Amino acid sequence: MDELRAKIENDPWAVFLGIKLETLERSHARCSVVVKAEMLNFLGAVHGALVFSLADFAFSAASNSDYSPSLALDISGSFLKGAAVGDTLSAEARLLHTTKRTGLYRMDVFRNQELIATFNGTVFRKV
Repeated sequence: MDELRAKIENDPWAVFLGIKLETLERSHARCSVVVKAEMLNFLGAVHGALVFSLADFAFSAASNSDYSPSLALDISGSFLKGAAVGDTLSAEARLLHTTKRTGLYRMDVFRNQELIATFNGTVFRKV
């Protein structure tokens, strides 16, 4: 798990965004990011791509802690609330169901303890 953790923590996109891996356990991951001014969209709201990237990073970490390589097949979700510059967002991904070839995960994104987005994702477990 230490080798996988090192690979995940050095993910170029996550490093660029400032996403930090907090927890990595089998079937579960938690990560966070601090919202900066350059992460806002043209309307001044936190860009949905940041929220999605945070959830996707947690999803990738959790699914690859079960079986690697695990590759995303689909992700769908809902944005429920916004955030502001200076807020710390966190995402948790957990396994809901698995087969030999696929896994279904739930990713929740929080601002403090408040749920601001939720996603479901399916991975393909490459043999």
